[in-house]
Amino acid sequence: MLKNNKGLFFSLIFSIVLIFFLWGINIFLNGFFEKAYVNIDGNNRAENQGALVYTEDSEITLGFVGDIMLDRGVLYKLNKYGGGDFYFPFLRIYEELRKYDILFGNLEGPISDKGINQGSMYSFRMDPRAADALKFAGFDIVSVANNHANDWGHEAYLDTFARLDSAGINYVGGGVNFEEVWKIKIIEKNNLKVAFVAASQFGNPKNLMAVIDGEKIKEALKEAKENADIAVISLHFGDEYKEEPNDYQRKIAEMSVENGADLVIGHHPHVIENLEKYRNSYIAYSLGNFIFDQYFSLETMQGGVLDVKIKNKKIEGATLRTVKLNSMYQPAFVD
Repeated sequence: MLKNNKGLFFSLIFSIVLIFFLWGINIFLNGFFEKAYVNIDGNNRAENQGALVYTEDSEITLGFVGDIMLDRGVLYKLNKYGGGDFYFPFLRIYEELRKYDILFGNLEGPISDKGINQGSMYSFRMDPRAADALKFAGFDIVSVANNHANDWGHEAYLDTFARLDSAGINYVGGGVNFEEVWKIKIIEKNNLKVAFVAASQFGNPKNLMAVIDGEKIKEALKEAKENADIAVISLHFGDEYKEEPNDYQRKIAEMSVENGADLVIGHHPHVIENLEKYRNSYIAYSLGNFIFDQYFSLETMQGGVLDVKIKNKKIEGATLRTVKLNSMYQPAFVD
């Protein structure tokens, strides 16, 4: 009996020691791997269960492109050479686009299979599959404030919002009611809040689209600055095929900066215009075409992608990169 008690006692002591030993090993290994993941690649990042955790001084990159139109000649090419795949126009560039933390573009026309053609000589309507293609390419938000937004009437315009919502893409510059038209959209990424405002020089406010109005721009930018770290305004303005901004563009862009815009993103001319720094903000007067079928000139077969670096929640710099379209209307970076 005594021997059995001694055996039981030593077994209990051994079990307790083993538990504490394994517990110590677990703590050591957790500490080791935690240290191993800190500052990986020297980018002030840590990994926690495979997810990146960004610190306050992490660099965040925003990307902005110009006009996107997946109808007419673009549709013809993707049907003939891309097997009807709406991913086809993005195949040469999507991997680069996905590297941006937030990606923005101007949606030049509705995405819908509804509505009635309003009779314009140049009337665009994109297949509903275009929404998923934009998501595939990495787009987080688009402007719906431009002169082609209502080419197929109110029904198609409203349907566009539903298609974008379904694809998980934000939109700005229009809405389902008048309250939503000038509503800012905030995207938060890696502890940075970016607010978007959009308006067009062309169009009718009755169509639930934001048309450039100085007072409304001031109000929207005030709200943006109060609720976000970076304020962006997208403006569809200017003269088609002109490589220099006109006086109206300068007036509206500078007014926007004076009322809080950190970035002014322009489009409509279908060609690239100046990137300028005004005060501490950047104005890209026109990013030109991103995907469009205007094959009649070299200038319309290329576009700008504005690459904006953010650090410590401030703009560290902005670079205008160039993309060129091939004969299939597929853009690719040239720099």
